[in-house]
Amino acid sequence: MPDSLSCYSADCIEWNKENIQMKKKIQLFIKTKKFEILCLLLSAMMSVLTMSCKENSIDAGGPPIIKQVRLVDPAKKDSTFAKALPGTLIVIQGENLHRVLKAYFNDFPAPFNAVMNTSDNLIITIPGEVPTAATDPAVSNKIRLVTTHGETSFSFTILPPPPVLSSLYCEIVKPNSETYLIGNYFYNVKSVKLGTTPLQVVSVTPTLIRVKFPAVITSDFVTVECESGSAKSTVKVNDFTGNMINFDIPATSWGSAVCWGDSPIIAETDADALTGKFARINDKNLPKTGYNASWVFATCYFDFKLAAGNATDKLFKFEHNVKEAWTTGYYEITLNNDYVYKFKPWDNVLFAKTGYKTEGWSTATISLTEFKNATGLTIADASKITDLKVSFSNPDAVIPAFNTGVDNFRIVSR
Repeated sequence: MPDSLSCYSADCIEWNKENIQMKKKIQLFIKTKKFEILCLLLSAMMSVLTMSCKENSIDAGGPPIIKQVRLVDPAKKDSTFAKALPGTLIVIQGENLHRVLKAYFNDFPAPFNAVMNTSDNLIITIPGEVPTAATDPAVSNKIRLVTTHGETSFSFTILPPPPVLSSLYCEIVKPNSETYLIGNYFYNVKSVKLGTTPLQVVSVTPTLIRVKFPAVITSDFVTVECESGSAKSTVKVNDFTGNMINFDIPATSWGSAVCWGDSPIIAETDADALTGKFARINDKNLPKTGYNASWVFATCYFDFKLAAGNATDKLFKFEHNVKEAWTTGYYEITLNNDYVYKFKPWDNVLFAKTGYKTEGWSTATISLTEFKNATGLTIADASKITDLKVSFSNPDAVIPAFNTGVDNFRIVSR
């Protein structure tokens, strides 16, 4: 650069001209960029304003209104209804239903996917835990939607779930006796039947129905009918299929009920008898011992004519009547001299304080896979079982009082 203190030469004059032109270009560039930035800012502001206007336009469409409820199935899209079961996937239809914030059934919050929400529809599943009139008579029987632009409600009844009949407290019953049906959702029970014969309903809770059987009992399934549907037992009452020992039918080739053992066999006239003779231990101060001949009954080799099948497909069952609180000792049940199961129902946290007792006769159900030999193997084929031994053992402590009857040992299919 020329010396600025003596800038009178031609080169210096030319340099000054170039410098002035460069400054003008820089100023023009800055002005241009400022304009472009300003344009971008204005454009962004216009976009925000436009979106805001659109949102206000949508929300200005009016308050939400529910008009009807239908199933999601396109084949049933014209089928609207005002009742449904928990767990049902439904479409709530109406106007201005967009932007749902919260959904409620009987004031119970229901989750939903916002993607399934439009101005006309909300696809949602009724939660399984929704209260119903069966569990809370004060429920609102309404669907309620809360949106960004208001809320709406619609009269809709959530039915209680259909009944579930899991088991019978005792599968073998005697005439005019009572037992429990065990399950869930026993709401608004309309009838209980054995086959086609109505049974007297003594009492009902959501999980238990106490019924009384008639003087004449047929072997059949039990059906419970409620407002929301019906349920059928998986077993028949008084089904003796797969019998091994019941103390009435001989389990030996020479016609005796058992082959050996000194356990008392009680007559069918006894007040505690179920469907005939049975075995019972009824004594005070049972000694601490692993074996007592009067606590044993067994067959020898005998063809029970059991149906073939793997252990995973079979259940071992028998009835038991425990009249005194049972807290120690066990029944050791042995099949074919090798496969053993120890029955000690008291060994459960539920009975830690009270001991185990039954309310009359009750059916014990054990998976045949629980019977294992010394190497841990299970029975490969139930039809090959030819021997059954039942022995009470009490190795740990003296039992002050023990009064337990057993009967109807059998193996059945699941």
